[in-house]
Amino acid sequence: MKVGILTFHRTTNYGAVLQTYALQKTILDLGYDVKVIDYNNEEIYSYCDYRVLYGKLPLKTRVGKIIRYSHNKKIAKTFNKFRNKWIDLSVECNTNAQLQSVEDGYDAIICGSDQVWNPLAIHFDFDAFLLSGVKGKRISYAASAGNITLWEKYLKKYWICLHRFDSISVRESEMIQPVENLSEKKVRLVLDPTLLLNKKEWEKLEEPLGNEIEKDNYILVYYLGKNRALTDTVKKLQKQTGLPVVLLGRQIEGIKSISVPAGPSQFLSLFHHAKFVITSSFHGTVFSILYHKPFLVFGNGNYNSRMNTLLSALKLQSRMIDNESANLERINKVVDWGQVDSLHKALKEKSINFLIEALR
Repeated sequence: MKVGILTFHRTTNYGAVLQTYALQKTILDLGYDVKVIDYNNEEIYSYCDYRVLYGKLPLKTRVGKIIRYSHNKKIAKTFNKFRNKWIDLSVECNTNAQLQSVEDGYDAIICGSDQVWNPLAIHFDFDAFLLSGVKGKRISYAASAGNITLWEKYLKKYWICLHRFDSISVRESEMIQPVENLSEKKVRLVLDPTLLLNKKEWEKLEEPLGNEIEKDNYILVYYLGKNRALTDTVKKLQKQTGLPVVLLGRQIEGIKSISVPAGPSQFLSLFHHAKFVITSSFHGTVFSILYHKPFLVFGNGNYNSRMNTLLSALKLQSRMIDNESANLERINKVVDWGQVDSLHKALKEKSINFLIEALR
């Protein structure tokens, strides 16, 4: 049986690329012939592409690309290296017609994970990411809307397409009821694909850190959006511990830090060898848990549902900070990792069972 995966894999987003690899490996381990469909929608990927003239972009965005060109090109190179080494891609397709032609060669198409049902993230390419042209089995795995309220203007489209799915699973608990109402099908809550692999499996993909970073002796900050409480907490933790700060993502004003052009393999190493992790990212949360790190998670606007769902399921709610600067005792509080691993194992089994049943 041939299985195709449709997701966000061409971006320079760590979580997107790592979840793509994880879902592919999980399905391969189940014994299926699987490829990631190389759907290259210019509108979706133009913002993260380092090329200044690629795609239809506002002038302000192009100017920003010029300023960051050298850095962005280095990052893109590391992501391309990872994809070429670890992800098995189909032939490239650029239009919906080409996509449908490629999809016809598979017995089942899995859409997910990541925000493949977020209208803004997919640039309203509903036909592609709601599998309108698929003739084989239609399956969603850990599909996310980012924020379910974004669906309000497009309910008819979702209603029509979701009815055609054979099996549906989502990543956030708040999506279950709306999707069941629209599809009139049972919807399962499953883990993000990155949580289907264990620490040892991720370690195999790691690459060494630069000489400027001392292993197990730094604070890793993976920062998305804007959060004053997060930056205040980083400053407090740096002052208390005297440890250097290694930054992934947004820069923090007033903090002396080390920034590295990390690709996915270096991203994994950075989490593996961090002394502490402070993040506002879902996948930052995931890898803090997988690598058993002392960590705190800060809210990220309207996109907190996925963090809350995961932390609640693993009884780690105390690690989530809303808007206040954190009491540093919270990051030093000992975690019962045995309990966390036990809860994770049960959820992982349910998630893999969903895939087994959907593909059977």
